[in-house]
Amino acid sequence: MVLCLFLKLQLPQFQKNKNMASTVSGLLTNMLDKLLTTAFHNISMAKGLQREVTNLQNTLTIINAFILDAENKQTQNNSISLWLQQLKDALFDARDIFDEIEFESLRKHVVKKHGTFNTKVQRFLSSSTNPLTFRVQMAHKIKHMNTRIDQIASLRMKLGLIVSENHASGSSSTRVTRETHSYVRPSHVIGRDGEKEKIIKFLMDPLLVSDDDEIDVIPIVGIGGLGKTTLAQLVYNDDRVIELFDLRMWVFVSDVFDVKRLVLDILKAMHGMEVDAHKYSFDQLQNMLRERLWGKKFLLVLDDVWNEDYREWLELKNLLLGMHDGDDDKLGNKIITTTRSDRVASIMGNAYKHSLKYLPEEDCLQLFVKCAFPAGEAKHNPRLMEIGKDIARKCKGLPLAVVSLGCLLRARPGESEWKKVRDSEIWKVNPQDDDGILAALKLSYNHLSSGLKQCFSYCSIFPKGYEYTNLELISFWMAHGLLQTKNEDEEPEDLGEFYIQELVSRSFFECAAEEQLVIDGLISEELELLGINFFKMHDLVHDLAVFTMQSERAVVKFKSTNIKEKVQHLSFSDSGEGVPTFGKMPSKIRTIGFWHASQKELAITEPFVKWISNKFKYIRVLNIQGSNFQFLPDCFDKMKHLRSLDLSYCQRLEKLPDSICMLHNLEVLNLCRCVSLAYIPKNLLNLISLRILWITTKITDLSFIGIGNLKYLQILILWNCDNLVFLPRDLRHLSALKRLTIEACEEVVSFEDEGEDDENYSLKLERVSIDKLPNLVALPGWLRRAGTTLRYLGISECSSLMALPEWLVNLTSLETLLIADCPNLTLPQHMDRLQNLQNLKIYGCPQLVERCNQNTGSDWHKIAHIPNVELGSV
Repeated sequence: MVLCLFLKLQLPQFQKNKNMASTVSGLLTNMLDKLLTTAFHNISMAKGLQREVTNLQNTLTIINAFILDAENKQTQNNSISLWLQQLKDALFDARDIFDEIEFESLRKHVVKKHGTFNTKVQRFLSSSTNPLTFRVQMAHKIKHMNTRIDQIASLRMKLGLIVSENHASGSSSTRVTRETHSYVRPSHVIGRDGEKEKIIKFLMDPLLVSDDDEIDVIPIVGIGGLGKTTLAQLVYNDDRVIELFDLRMWVFVSDVFDVKRLVLDILKAMHGMEVDAHKYSFDQLQNMLRERLWGKKFLLVLDDVWNEDYREWLELKNLLLGMHDGDDDKLGNKIITTTRSDRVASIMGNAYKHSLKYLPEEDCLQLFVKCAFPAGEAKHNPRLMEIGKDIARKCKGLPLAVVSLGCLLRARPGESEWKKVRDSEIWKVNPQDDDGILAALKLSYNHLSSGLKQCFSYCSIFPKGYEYTNLELISFWMAHGLLQTKNEDEEPEDLGEFYIQELVSRSFFECAAEEQLVIDGLISEELELLGINFFKMHDLVHDLAVFTMQSERAVVKFKSTNIKEKVQHLSFSDSGEGVPTFGKMPSKIRTIGFWHASQKELAITEPFVKWISNKFKYIRVLNIQGSNFQFLPDCFDKMKHLRSLDLSYCQRLEKLPDSICMLHNLEVLNLCRCVSLAYIPKNLLNLISLRILWITTKITDLSFIGIGNLKYLQILILWNCDNLVFLPRDLRHLSALKRLTIEACEEVVSFEDEGEDDENYSLKLERVSIDKLPNLVALPGWLRRAGTTLRYLGISECSSLMALPEWLVNLTSLETLLIADCPNLTLPQHMDRLQNLQNLKIYGCPQLVERCNQNTGSDWHKIAHIPNVELGSV
């Protein structure tokens, strides 16, 4: 009865979202990880909430054991889908309660350390901040939340959920029904002749790898639906390949890399022979394999490999080695493997990795015509052909998408149907197609860990074609609590970088074009040296991200009147003066930005910000970059959940309101290119959770802000501060800082180094870039405190800098040193102590370049040990 009532209450919402698959495991795992941290344990103990928090933790732990089974079954069971959505809503609400507890702890810390006597008295007397009142309120909220989640958890048995054996790993199992074969008709494949020839050329090379303990492996790598299997089939069936090898074997691998099963499949592929797995032991099977392969030159195709465990690959590889007399030359055996993962390719491949490219637009159109029209009919349907060109272009070079849509439309000759496909998102066209592009991409998504699934889904909040930076993505994920680390010594930023590389490796991201100019004239190589990388997402991969999060994100116009209740993330496609009139609004908006707006300068004004503070108290990310207001309203004290505030390129902004300093949860503050900014509150030091700070200002003196109190600050960028003379006084006390960039602050003469000789401390700096400081006369002495961590040092356009300090040679972890346009600079003695220095780049320093010349330079002996030395006049 309870289950029926539960389903009845939620059914209308489900009918609208029946194709949506909820991923709750990532959110649940993050919450459990948070509750288990020492920091949160100490907070709950101090607030007298340990019993309530422990009860909730126990309930969540029980649910966690069933969660992956629920996620795997939700597409076949509507009731489970609804159960997951209820759980997800409850978890978000529970997270908000935890945030309030953390915020109050942070506020108490700030008041204790920096507050006046009057502030402390006011806090105790206030009904909203009195510690006894707060404890009672939070205990009541957690108790209510416990009851709510207990009720949800109690339904798991009625839904038939079971404990997942791999629930601790965070990755869901995937049942694969697709199996490939070796045959393809070459006439049905378009646009892959060049790539086929390149791989065949490598196959015909008798020896790609000389090591006797290796076998030549050629991985074909690319996103799902790109045609990796098709290319392997083309190569496999080419007459030259058939003649070259004594044996050819095709094995479909998929999820489970079970060596015994693979040996059976290889034996079966040799002559179509059936082998009873139960009749033979593994040892007998491997003997049988080696007997049949002995002395034979073979080609083995391992199609659709997902295994990332090198030990399992090593076990199979060892069974395939040594198939010839030791005194003879190697036979030239080859393996082709297809995979979606660069990591798989690097584990298996040792000869040549073929990264499959997207199909050119003209080839996409040719393939589409072949699938969508009977032979010769396209020329008789010019109107459909024009629509078809748009559809082929929409597929962005992904052959499976072209074939799926072409075959779908072959049975639908009506012009309206074609236009509907052209104008719809791919995942809305034919969502039940189990062999289509959405299914192919979902397979890759299903193989992601729960944490990666969350991060990938949140990318849908940005528009198609968006150029993500690692800095922006990490800030965004961190603000939404997606980077909860299990190890308290690990930083969220490091986990974020790892997630980005995982998404690149699995073809969800691709690196942006290297030649593209992106920020203030800096090319990608310069940005990469600053630790900033750009990524793009294929349009159809973006469609998949939208599919996984469709009810929680929305793109709206400024004057929209209707927003669905479940929406949590808003991106405006335009801007306007005043405030939006949404009518009934969702109460749990957590993201507001203008990523879909085309105009460079937003027309929004101060009332808009005040409207946000009044309506959306749970907001975590506010991005209003490029706005044209001069002043911000003093209303940020209401945004206690705010983690990320982006005011970059607000070029008329003159003053930051004092209430910004009450954002004790704020982790990211971006003031880049706020060129008119003349006032920064002195209490900025109260932003004790700040991890990333980017400042442009017209202020001359920043020594007052007490930046040394920001104990969690990881990245500090001072950018284009034209009037700045005095840097923050206590940069050397930023014990967590990993990246420091000071650029185009032309009036700066020196760093503050007081007390350097009397203090004993270490820094964690990894990257330091000092650029366009023409009056700077010396590097900061405290840089030597980063001797075991600093990997990159860049110095550019510092014409008053005469010499690098002698202590530079104690930076033993330094890997890259860049010197550009510093005409008077000299190198220190004993550069040979920098044994980890791999790259020395010197440009625009004629005298130094001459001294470092390999043949005639007087300083060459200092740098001769460095593997990569680049010297240039520009």
